[in-house]
Amino acid sequence: MFNIFSDSELNLILANAQHIKNVPGRKTDMKDAEWIAQLGRCGLIEQSYIPNPEVMQLRLLTGRLRSYKQRQTQIKNKIYNLLQRTNIKLTSYLSVIFSKTGQSLLMLFINGELIDYDNVTACIHKHVKTSPKNLMEAMNGKLSLEDRFLLDQSLERISILSKTHE
Repeated sequence: MFNIFSDSELNLILANAQHIKNVPGRKTDMKDAEWIAQLGRCGLIEQSYIPNPEVMQLRLLTGRLRSYKQRQTQIKNKIYNLLQRTNIKLTSYLSVIFSKTGQSLLMLFINGELIDYDNVTACIHKHVKTSPKNLMEAMNGKLSLEDRFLLDQSLERISILSKTHE
């Protein structure tokens, strides 16, 4: 309601209900509106802080960004759990399994490709210090068709969320 009438010439006070509750007096059912009006006329209602529109928009945007980041973290945790459950130990050799190398290796599983030396070597980007042999050992797990589907959907969702908050 405040936003609807904020552009009018009315003298509006947006108050915190908790502050009104702390002012002594009767404020039950039918008398509530009369009591609040009386408090307003006497100047006993303290106006709440109302940020300017730019600050309000910034708060909305940062809140949404925080929400995206939290959702992305939840999905990543589900991927970690899936890999743990299927005995895939990439985290033993890659500090971040959502790096280019990690995602390329996960795509081998998703696409049902053979986990061999050549395929693993092709996935390794510069800066990765571990050997293809170690990565092949870490990838010696068993993913079902359903696990591969879930992994694919999760990586796709992370990609979407990453693009949303760039």
